[in-house]
Amino acid sequence: MSIGSALQAGVSGLKALSTRLATISDNIANSSTIGYKRYDTQFSSLVINGGARGAFSAGGASTVVRTDVSRNGGIVGSDVVTDLAIGGNGFFAVSTAAAGGDFALTRAGSFRPDETGALRNASGYYLQGFALNPDGTYANGAPSLTNFTSLETVNIGAINGTARATAAISFVGNVPQNSAGPFETGVQYYDAFGAAQNLTLNWVNTGPNTWDLEVYDGPVAGPALGTLSNIDFDAGVPGAPNYGGSATAGGVGALNAAAGTFDVTLASGQVITVNIGAQDTFSGVTQFAGDYNPETFADGSGLGELEAIDINEQGIMIAVFSTGERRPIYEIPLADVVNPDGLTPGDGNVFSLSASSGALRLAAAGNGVGEVNAGALEGANVDIATELTSLIETQRAYSSNATVVRTADEMLEEVTRIKR
Repeated sequence: MSIGSALQAGVSGLKALSTRLATISDNIANSSTIGYKRYDTQFSSLVINGGARGAFSAGGASTVVRTDVSRNGGIVGSDVVTDLAIGGNGFFAVSTAAAGGDFALTRAGSFRPDETGALRNASGYYLQGFALNPDGTYANGAPSLTNFTSLETVNIGAINGTARATAAISFVGNVPQNSAGPFETGVQYYDAFGAAQNLTLNWVNTGPNTWDLEVYDGPVAGPALGTLSNIDFDAGVPGAPNYGGSATAGGVGALNAAAGTFDVTLASGQVITVNIGAQDTFSGVTQFAGDYNPETFADGSGLGELEAIDINEQGIMIAVFSTGERRPIYEIPLADVVNPDGLTPGDGNVFSLSASSGALRLAAAGNGVGEVNAGALEGANVDIATELTSLIETQRAYSSNATVVRTADEMLEEVTRIKR
C-alpha cells in the first residue's frame, strides 16, 4: 500500500537526518581540534516502485558518511618548533607505541617529547621518521618507501653532546717579500675526541721569492710532519704562488696545484686538508711587500651540548649544539595515497589504509608531497557558518519528515475505521 510506503519513507528520512545531525554535531564539537577532518553526510534515494501506471511506492532515503580528508584546514602559527603542519598534500606517519606498534597517518602535528624524549602528539601517537648519520645519509641504509618497515620513532632525548674532528684548514695572507723569515702561524684544530690541538704552519725563506712551508703538529720544535718545498712567487703571476717546482715530504701529501690543497696526516692517523690557494691566483697565500697578515680557518668543533632543535621545509630535523655545530638527526617523510578520501578514519584524528585509498608512498617533503612547516599547526577543516546553516536545514527537514509520518499514521487509522 502506498500509505505504508509513505510511512516507511518518512521513517527512513528521520533516520537519515538523524545521521546528518550526528555528523554536524561532531563537526561543530571538533571545530577547534588540530588536524580534524569534517564528516559529510550524503543522501541517496531508494527506489522500489515497480513502474505500474497509477501506482507508486515510496522508497525513502539512505545515507553515506564521507570524510573530507583531502580538504585541508588553515595553518596557524605556534611558538613550539615540534608543532608541525603540512603545507600541501601528505600525512605524518605515526605509531601507537614508541617501540613500534600499529601505524597510521595523521595531519595532527602537535608533537611534544614524552618522558623519554620521543615525540608524541595530543592523541598519543608517536611521530615516525628515518634516522640520519651526521653527514645526512640514512643511518640504516636506503629505507623502504612503500611501507612502514623502515620507520622509527623520532626521539630527541637520545641526542648527546657531540664533537667533530677537523677535516679542513685554509690559509689566507701575505708573506712579506725580501724578508728572511721565518713566519709561523698556529691553527687550532680538533682531534677525534673533540680536544683542541694546534697545527703550526711555518714559512721558511729559501731564496729570492721562494719559500718552504713546514707543517708541525704543535709548536715549531723537533722534526716537522712534512714540508711543501720550493713555492715560487715569481715564476708565474708575480706575487702569486707557483707550485711547478714544489715537492712534498714526510706527512705532507701530494699537492693539487689547481686547487692549492694538500693533505696532512697526523700521527693519530687524522687527515686534514690544508688549502693555501690555487696556483697563480691571489685566493690564498701571496707575496708582496708589506706585513705578514695571516688569516686561518678550520672546521670541526669540541664537545657541545644540545641547545635547540630545528626542522626545515624538507622535513630534516637538525640538532643545534652549543658550539654552533648543526647535525641532521632525522628525516620526517610524508605519506601519500592515491585517494586520501578513501582512508579509514580512526580515533585521535588518524587514518588507516584501505582498499579505496590505494597504496602507500613515503617521500621526502617537497618531493611530490607538501612541505613541513615547523612551529605551525593545521586547524580543523570545519566552517562553523556552513555547519550551522546545515543544522537549520536538517532541523526543518526532520520536522517535515515527522509531519509525513504523522499524516501517514492518521490516514492508516482512517482506513482502519472504514473496516469497522
